[in-house]
Amino acid sequence: MTEAETVTWPAELVTRIQAVLDRSAATAGPEVARVFARPDWRLSAEQFLEMWRAQRWCTIASVGPNGQPHIAVIHADFQPDGRLTMRMFTGSVRARDIAANPRVALSKNLDGAVAMVYGTARPVPGTEAVRHESETVEVEIDIRRIYAMKPQMG
Repeated sequence: MTEAETVTWPAELVTRIQAVLDRSAATAGPEVARVFARPDWRLSAEQFLEMWRAQRWCTIASVGPNGQPHIAVIHADFQPDGRLTMRMFTGSVRARDIAANPRVALSKNLDGAVAMVYGTARPVPGTEAVRHESETVEVEIDIRRIYAMKPQMG
């Protein structure tokens, strides 16, 4: 990665993400902790944010009103103000899922590094726009937990 590609994240965001990473590792169940709470495997907040920025695509999981899980590949980005946002089509399965149950999980991997984000999603009023001939809306994800680890060999 060149210097021009490097992002300087606001200190407040780095501090907030590090607190979520630390809290998530401290409260993880035994199986999750075995992988994501190991100090030698964990990504720092800066590493997590850079990994997230470097690979724009991620997978999002939501749950429909009947309990059926749904996954999709989306773009989700940290904004300069620290918010994690994505766009969704207002008439989509995802929109109906989030209206019924706002809990979501996002997953991303890049060159063997893995990150999972859990949170609640909410459409942001006033951000509607037409894209690909369909109405979309910005969605903000309120982060509850983050698990992120460095690439592992073997």
